[in-house]
Amino acid sequence: MNRNLNLVCLSILTSLMFWGCTPDKKPIKLATYTYATNNRIANMKLLAQTLEKRLKRSVETKSYPDVESFIGGIKSNEVDIALINTLGYLILAADNQHMLPTANLHVNKDAVDNYKTVFLTNNDSIREYSAIPSKAGKLTMMFVKTGSTSGNLIPRLFLSAINIASPESQFKEVKYGGNHTSTLEKLINGEADLCALGSNEYYKQIQADSTLKKKVKLLWVSDEIPLGPVLVNKRMTLEDRKLITDILLNLHKENTPAFEAIKSGWSEAKQADKFQVISDKYYDSFREVNGNKTRLNDILKMFEK
Repeated sequence: MNRNLNLVCLSILTSLMFWGCTPDKKPIKLATYTYATNNRIANMKLLAQTLEKRLKRSVETKSYPDVESFIGGIKSNEVDIALINTLGYLILAADNQHMLPTANLHVNKDAVDNYKTVFLTNNDSIREYSAIPSKAGKLTMMFVKTGSTSGNLIPRLFLSAINIASPESQFKEVKYGGNHTSTLEKLINGEADLCALGSNEYYKQIQADSTLKKKVKLLWVSDEIPLGPVLVNKRMTLEDRKLITDILLNLHKENTPAFEAIKSGWSEAKQADKFQVISDKYYDSFREVNGNKTRLNDILKMFEK
């Protein structure tokens, strides 16, 4: 009996040594959130394998159903490494006790229409976005979904910069389209007078069907939106945090398939060429849109549970 028990223990220790792990270290939790039907687990697989090899610890991947539950998981200290969107991070940053932004995907300055918000209308009486405030009481506004950066946060910042601080009370009605594709479809079908969504979807649709330009009018295009960060838990050792950053910064060269897999899971990362080091200050640009100060903190409170 004792001999069999010893053999089992030896087998376990041998397996741990083979994988480069030690029995006293818990698995690293690598997490993100689901968008539409993609939970992005497959997109993180190669990155997780790289982290396991370099950190000599097992890595478990998880996808939360949405941004809101993802933030809840982070605040409950369930996550060690988080791939979060910009809106999610800005909401988290107001009460961030566990995570540090370490890097995000870099997009060259000459990239064209990588990740922007477009403001559209099907209402012939609105020729310029400057006309929106005076007509708001008779208009229905459609955003994409609560947790969308390009389809909710940026549009609300833009509206606040043109004196629409409270869309829910200033517009006749506010709706959500569900995702970028359905939001555009619903505008075309007359379910709203205005909508805002990610530029990628708009340009993809008008390329596929040029007649859409006659059905909807483009009122405003935002500047490029800074992509969301990779967050690392403060409880991890300084050595591990530095190693994770190093892995990310060199991923495009040392493990191109892993880098491309991450990119393919996020449409806004289509033109990214590498990861870059960032800090919280990287997101200060959200305090001003079109040269006008926004009510960022007030807007973010709307998304907090």
